[in-house]
Amino acid sequence: MLKTLTAVLFLLISCASAKHFPDSNDPLGKDTFSFREPTSNDISAKVTLWGTYYYLPQVSDGSGDFALRDMKSMELGPRLTQREWCETAMEGSVRVMDKSGIAKTYNYAGVTTDNLVDCKKVFKIDVSKTKFREAKGPYGDGLDDYILAPYRTLATDVTKIASGTVLYIPEARGAKITLTNGRIIIHDGYFFAGDKGGAIKENHIDVFIGTHQTAPFFPWIKSNQEKTFEAFIVSDKKIISDLTDLHSGI
Repeated sequence: MLKTLTAVLFLLISCASAKHFPDSNDPLGKDTFSFREPTSNDISAKVTLWGTYYYLPQVSDGSGDFALRDMKSMELGPRLTQREWCETAMEGSVRVMDKSGIAKTYNYAGVTTDNLVDCKKVFKIDVSKTKFREAKGPYGDGLDDYILAPYRTLATDVTKIASGTVLYIPEARGAKITLTNGRIIIHDGYFFAGDKGGAIKENHIDVFIGTHQTAPFFPWIKSNQEKTFEAFIVSDKKIISDLTDLHSGI
């Protein structure tokens, strides 16, 4: 959902070079979503939040006439439809499959005033100036050189929840997330602040859900600032270290 002019995505290996398309919803690597439930000694503060979610669009190259361009307005290669381009600018990233079956992920890089794409008919928010770059992580890149991890990464207002903060959301614990390969993740409730967004202010968080386009497994995400939930800032050094490593590609 909301993801405006920001960077985004995940994994334990670099995707700076082309790679074969992985299972689209499987967060590969060592994350087993099996951290224990925290005790009172593991948390330092309680916060009240409201949530939205964002995801990684997946498209086929050559589907349209609108090029992804870098900050110098040079074409990066992929050409998308107008709706695909605008959706990519809104979400912050895109995974593109070329005709040979090789996938690359492209990420928000910044804005310029040339080669604009008119997205007014698609979104109310102006994303027409967005430019891109190839991403480090297979699911895209976040803040402070972090890569994005599906079902883990949060975009936050960094003046309220600093980059690198780990949050525990009790309502997320036990959530069942079914991947396209049939694997089921039982979520442990822990999340990592590794991204930011232009529309993410105050107690609003944006949850990255990989290539899922909706989040029925997280019913506490209401996309309504009046529908809040409780979360806890985690002080457990081992969990903080593990989630930092995950978002650093270690």
